[in-house]
Amino acid sequence: MQQRSSDQMSRVGRRTYLAAAGGAVAGLAGLAGCLGDGGDSTPIAEVDPMTQGVNSGTLSWDDLGDLEGEISIYSGRTPDQISGVFEALEQEYDDLTVSVDWDDNDTQVNQILEEETHPADLMYSQDPGALNALHEDGSLQELPADVLDAVPNSYQHNDGYWTGVTGRTRSIQYNSDRLDETDFDSWDELPTDITEYATDERFEDIISTRPNSGTFRGFIQAMVERKGEEETREWVRQMADDQNTHLFEGGSDQAEAINRGGDDDPIIGLGNSYYAARILNEDSDAPIRTTFTENDAGCLFSVAGVGVLDQVGDAELVAEFVRHLLAEEGQELMMEDNGEYPVVEDIEYVGPLPDLDEINPPEFDLSGFDMDLQEAGDLIEDEGMFS
Repeated sequence: MQQRSSDQMSRVGRRTYLAAAGGAVAGLAGLAGCLGDGGDSTPIAEVDPMTQGVNSGTLSWDDLGDLEGEISIYSGRTPDQISGVFEALEQEYDDLTVSVDWDDNDTQVNQILEEETHPADLMYSQDPGALNALHEDGSLQELPADVLDAVPNSYQHNDGYWTGVTGRTRSIQYNSDRLDETDFDSWDELPTDITEYATDERFEDIISTRPNSGTFRGFIQAMVERKGEEETREWVRQMADDQNTHLFEGGSDQAEAINRGGDDDPIIGLGNSYYAARILNEDSDAPIRTTFTENDAGCLFSVAGVGVLDQVGDAELVAEFVRHLLAEEGQELMMEDNGEYPVVEDIEYVGPLPDLDEINPPEFDLSGFDMDLQEAGDLIEDEGMFS
């Protein structure tokens, strides 16, 4: 069971609230077995909002119903990414307990697929592929209409079985202090076409990426769909062989190496935007910077999201909990803790990167991602890119 804060957080101004809650990580432990002998058979999609639907404009937690009871979550995300919002909700509501089982996406999905009954209410996934796998297994139920209406269609399942909660773009990261070590005269020369990062000789030996990540595989799948398999294979081969790309196993390690700027560190990286944002949230003078390609797979927007399992303890509590993640405080906490983008259009981005309106990511169907993005993974390995 998790440790509860003894101090109830008063409902104060939004910025003050977020400053008080931001960065906190509760000592969350294993699941509590919330369903016990019963459970709530009410379909989540039929549960009306306690007060207002989240499709009725930008709402704060004050506008939503109080959360009372215990909610249990399988999380494929790490505590440093999302536990701050869970702790803030527990501080907000004395009678709420959030229990989280932390592990990687693969483990969580396999566990759910093997269960006959689920001891958790929600799956909080690092990427859409895991949620699509659970939907295909029949383990998820459709979300309420107001939740689906609050999030753009491109950030949720086509049939409403999961929704994105926060998003990230693929980005070009670079160390702004190391221009003299490159053949560029200005960082403004960085290409807006992802193809050129594999063909321009100026990137040889100084560029990096992380081929084992789900979002890199998603980026490759998107490139296959937009440019075809042969052109994508050539891009991967050129990155591996011609550019001698530095390969990392962790996105944080890659961004920290670019920011550190050592002689053996890469100067440029292809990675998720939030890793750079997290560094800049801590130190706005850090040398790591980001830029973006234009309307190609190199700036693909993807999401972390939630799906409600087909058996829950309290349907009203679970539905209202999801609404709180999409309300203003929930979105801003995750922006500040993890450097991600909001998925609710009327909520302003408050991080250190360009607003999504200034980026031009391609339209892409995230419901098409499978659990392992296996075909993309095979393509990457076939062309010699291993981390």
